[in-house]
Amino acid sequence: MSIIRPATPADLSALGTALAPLSLFQAYGLTAAALTQRFEAALQRGEGLLLAELEGAPVGVCWFITRGAFGTGAYLRTLAVKEGLQGKGLGVELLRGYEDGSGDPPGGWFLLASDFNTGAHRFYERHGYREVGLLPDFAAKGVTERIYWKPRPPAR
Repeated sequence: MSIIRPATPADLSALGTALAPLSLFQAYGLTAAALTQRFEAALQRGEGLLLAELEGAPVGVCWFITRGAFGTGAYLRTLAVKEGLQGKGLGVELLRGYEDGSGDPPGGWFLLASDFNTGAHRFYERHGYREVGLLPDFAAKGVTERIYWKPRPPAR
C-alpha cells in the first residue's frame, strides 16, 4: 500500500536516487545528487514537497509552490513516479496532494510539462488541466515547456 506524506530531509537522498534514472530528469542532466540538492533547497524554503512511499521506500515526489504562478496560482514544480510504477495511481495521489496542499489558490493550479513528455500531457488533461501556452527554451535549450492550467471550480 502506498503512503503520500510530507518529505523529510532523511528521505531526500533515497528519493533522488530512485528518480534520477527517469528520462525526464536525464533530459535535463539531473543526477541523483542534483535532485537531492534541489529537494533540500525546496524544504529549506518551505515549499511543498510530498513523497510517495511504497513498502517503506520513496517512489515518487510532488514539489509545489502554493502561490508560485502569477502571485495567485499554485505552481507544480515537479511530479514524478519511479520507472515501473507509473500508471498505478501514485501520480493521481500526488496530484491530489498538490491540489489539496496548495489551499484554495485564487488563480487555480499551474504546471509546465516538457514537449517530449506526451504521457504527462495526457495525464494532466485527464485531470482537468488544459494547455494555455508555450515557453520555448525556458528550462533547457531545444525543449519547449507547455503551460497547463486548471482553473478553480466556479463558486456555488
